[in-house]
Amino acid sequence: MNDKTLGYLIMITTGIIMIGYFFWSFAPYLGTTFEWLIPYSEWAYKLPVIGAAYLLLIIVLWIGYTMATTPPPIPLENPLDLDEDEEDDEKTEDN
Repeated sequence: MNDKTLGYLIMITTGIIMIGYFFWSFAPYLGTTFEWLIPYSEWAYKLPVIGAAYLLLIIVLWIGYTMATTPPPIPLENPLDLDEDEEDDEKTEDN
């Protein structure tokens, strides 16, 4: 499967999910025609909110884990002094 085919597959799947979610969340407002197909559920509103909250919490958890397990940087023995480097460059340009 090449990238173009995968892209079209993702687009079509996302479109179907969007249409299904629309009917799932707005079925009572569309009349009784669609209630037998996709019954209305308050979970149509709860699941995206729960999913967004968990996504945010997972990102914060990952940042905390990374900060906790990453070793501190090794300190430099001779810190860089940019002022001295500029003076050295000026001296070499004068010669």
